[in-house]
Amino acid sequence: MRKSTIFVSAVLTTFTLVVLYGVVSAYQKTTLDSTAAAQVVETATPEPTHVPVSTPSMITPEEAAQVAAAVVGNTNLLSAESSSVDGVNAYKITFTNDDVVYVGLDGQVLSVQVAPVVNVVAQAPAKQQKNDSDSNNNSSKKKKSNDDHDDDDHDDDDHDD
Repeated sequence: MRKSTIFVSAVLTTFTLVVLYGVVSAYQKTTLDSTAAAQVVETATPEPTHVPVSTPSMITPEEAAQVAAAVVGNTNLLSAESSSVDGVNAYKITFTNDDVVYVGLDGQVLSVQVAPVVNVVAQAPAKQQKNDSDSNNNSSKKKKSNDDHDDDDHDDDDHDD
């Protein structure tokens, strides 16, 4: 091998080792700094006091849907969304038959809107009179039969004139 090739190889290997050493030492430094910062943060936090606070129990949209289903007697839920009724935050529960129930965040039913029942009565289509359609068909057949006279083979040729 040539000496220049060995020299270039040695220089590149040395450069790679120096860069690798710099990356490893920088990583170790950031790891030590982050653990030291975490220890400082832990000592800086005061001890929490345990004072009982009464918080209103809030229900989830799923629980509101269960309450609404029990009120309306329908389990076919379409949507549950946040809403407001008379300035009170509530869940608007909509069913597939367009019933709407508003349930407060505390689980109380605020409003029920039952969708009106719509009865659709369809009338049977009017039947055409059979006589009218038969007479139309017969007249067209008669016209057709009159046109066939040209093809008749009557023995009119037998006359002695």
